[in-house]
Amino acid sequence: MEYLLVAISMLSMVLQNSLFNTEGKRTLKTREDRFFFNAAMYTVCILLFAALAIIVGKFSWFTLVIGLVFGLVTSLSNYSKLTALSKGPMHITVFITSSSMIISALSGALFFNESFSVGKAIATVMLLGFIYISLGRSGNTEIKKGWGIICIVTFLLQGIIGILQKVHQTSQYKDEIFLFLASAFVFSFAFSAILSGGIKKERIFGKRQYIFAVVCGLCTFLMNFLNLKLSGILPSQIFFPLVNGGAIVISSIVSVFFFKEKLTKTQLVGLVGGFCSLILICLL
Repeated sequence: MEYLLVAISMLSMVLQNSLFNTEGKRTLKTREDRFFFNAAMYTVCILLFAALAIIVGKFSWFTLVIGLVFGLVTSLSNYSKLTALSKGPMHITVFITSSSMIISALSGALFFNESFSVGKAIATVMLLGFIYISLGRSGNTEIKKGWGIICIVTFLLQGIIGILQKVHQTSQYKDEIFLFLASAFVFSFAFSAILSGGIKKERIFGKRQYIFAVVCGLCTFLMNFLNLKLSGILPSQIFFPLVNGGAIVISSIVSVFFFKEKLTKTQLVGLVGGFCSLILICLL
């Protein structure tokens, strides 16, 4: 059952990446538009998680505070991912940002008493090397200034998200999932709404963007609920590489066949080598 939930989370991530890529390159050209899109997306999450939190009725200040921090990091992470996808190729962007799993996996060994072998350490170093190789310019997709830096920022933010999930799910308040996520997305919505500048007449945001925001909101709901739950069940060094590694492979296939992106030989080496490194992290 756990691996079925991993698959659902993984596919939700791929769908969100694809829609982020589409709208990031087409219409969400400014900082305000990206934050507005995020605010619309978070509205869906608030409605779902708040309703479930009220039904369950469990509350603690620990969950509320951790949820607020999680909400801030999530909002910044989604904004930076949208920005990165608007500036560069989907396949490499997703590979770099999703490889943030190594931060979450290492945190399991450093802070949560999970085992971490020498083999995993070597595979992690290999992964970082292949990420560096994959940063080469793409053959047919324009790479704009600042893309690499934004990818690294997203990498770090998504790694912190994984750590916060683990912190909450290894605490005595782990059953307060819905309060945790409801408080997180209320803060994410408020933060994004303020930075979006509110609704402006000149904003290019029509029916298509609202539909995509709702779908991305549902994907975000599924990813966060399932990942938070699974982070407390499966070991970090297996769960995070598995869900993110699978998303990398499927997103790469989608980018090539649906978005017609092409890999250079160097990028192909980086992508394949990185995926093999992820497998080793899971197996060693």
